[in-house]
Amino acid sequence: MEWFFNGLGTAIIGLIVGTIGGSAVGYRIGINKHTQQTQKAGNNATQVQIGESSNNGR
Repeated sequence: MEWFFNGLGTAIIGLIVGTIGGSAVGYRIGINKHTQQTQKAGNNATQVQIGESSNNGR
């Protein structure tokens, strides 16, 4: 039964390290994404925006 708990501890540590690493990589990818939008209607036209966009200073 001791071998089971030794493997369980290793799996839990691997899960924690993988979660932190995956979160860091996902954050780095997500922070650099931005959406460029264009307007096809004329001036003073009413339009509806669907979804989210982040400018990130660009």
